[in-house]
Amino acid sequence: MKNHATNLNLPIQTFTVYAFDNDTAHTVHADCELAALEQAPVPCYIVTEFLTLKPGQRFLAIASIDDVFETPRGRWADDAASAIAALKKHRCDVRVQQAGRRGEG
Repeated sequence: MKNHATNLNLPIQTFTVYAFDNDTAHTVHADCELAALEQAPVPCYIVTEFLTLKPGQRFLAIASIDDVFETPRGRWADDAASAIAALKKHRCDVRVQQAGRRGEG
């Protein structure tokens, strides 16, 4: 657990995050979704549902900083599966761009 959550007296919650490589579930304890992703043992994503009336913005799939993403990223969709698929596609596109810059692709 990171010290900032304890020092600020924020409630610690249990989150389930999923590995990008094989969708393996990992349980972590953190004060928010992004902190949960940062504590995950491997690069992971998490999906959060928002009760909103905006079309296309009910579920948000989120990823933290890792070997692919330099900043946290997220993708919205009307259903969780579409949000995850969009985030995974974006991650794949970024990997292809990185490989091209390094001359691997």
